[in-house]
Amino acid sequence: MSRYTGSKCICCDKRFVEGDDIVVCPDCGTPYHRSCYTEKGSCINAVLHDKNVGWMPDVPPMPQATPVPVVASVKRCIRCGAENPPEQRYCQQCGTPLINMDAPRPFNDMNGERGQGTAQNGPRPADNGTGPQVNAQFGDGFAPVMLNQDSDIDGVKLGDLARYVGSNPIGFLPSFIRFAKTGRKLSMNFFAFLFTPVYFMYRKMKVWGIVSVVVMALLSVPDMIVMLASGEYDLKVDLGIDLKSGSFMLISQIVLYLTLVLRLLAGFFANYLYYRQARREITRIHSKSDGKAPDDVNREIIMAGGTSLGYVVLGFLLYTIVSTGVIVLIGSLK
Repeated sequence: MSRYTGSKCICCDKRFVEGDDIVVCPDCGTPYHRSCYTEKGSCINAVLHDKNVGWMPDVPPMPQATPVPVVASVKRCIRCGAENPPEQRYCQQCGTPLINMDAPRPFNDMNGERGQGTAQNGPRPADNGTGPQVNAQFGDGFAPVMLNQDSDIDGVKLGDLARYVGSNPIGFLPSFIRFAKTGRKLSMNFFAFLFTPVYFMYRKMKVWGIVSVVVMALLSVPDMIVMLASGEYDLKVDLGIDLKSGSFMLISQIVLYLTLVLRLLAGFFANYLYYRQARREITRIHSKSDGKAPDDVNREIIMAGGTSLGYVVLGFLLYTIVSTGVIVLIGSLK
């Protein structure tokens, strides 16, 4: 006897009998009459697909018993659709966490509308040279939220933000989404904390980069004075400053604390400043996009964002000029 005999076809609500021509969904195992499946064109048992569980035969429940769904033998990635072993915690194909697989996964944009074109409903779009295709799940602290590249993030599309960021979009987009949804401005960026001027210049944040380069160069002057007076690197310069005086030691302590405070501020607010710049640049590009092809607009966004080693080199040159200029000025007043 077939394991499907006696169960109902969810299309026509008729029970299967011996000899029925039955086809089965390859993802969830739901059986159909072949004619019903052909009429629908695909599996309509969305509940099982959403919960990633397999179909079970219709067995009359025992008194006081509660049917328990059986988890499918594989975990299907909600981002790329790849099948993974049930014990796998991260997708072997794209690295997306395979957690909360039994929780609802609505395809919501920032306005609460339901989006389309997800990895679960079809193949992931290919990268056509206009930047990364976004189709990812982010937690909002309460429930997982599925977003696609057309999701609205405070007036701009998630896909445009990903194109602007360029490298490592998954490292930035969750913070961008939290900024838009909660209005908060704090997040931690350790690279911005440790290498403040380098980070701002590398991410093409020119104004903040130049400001941080100049400020950090000025704050480095006491250390440079100590270094020159000690004769490090076979270079000893007497600037006529008493390094053991109370005033110089006080200035050194103040500079140390100011440097730490500025680095902390950069670490906590760098992502938000980058998010504001990305939104501003994307909005500006779209405002001047009348008559332009979408691919051309996407390329403009990519070129406006991303990273730049050239700006980093320019920052180092500016840092050297400012710090050296101050030292020369102090030496001239000797």
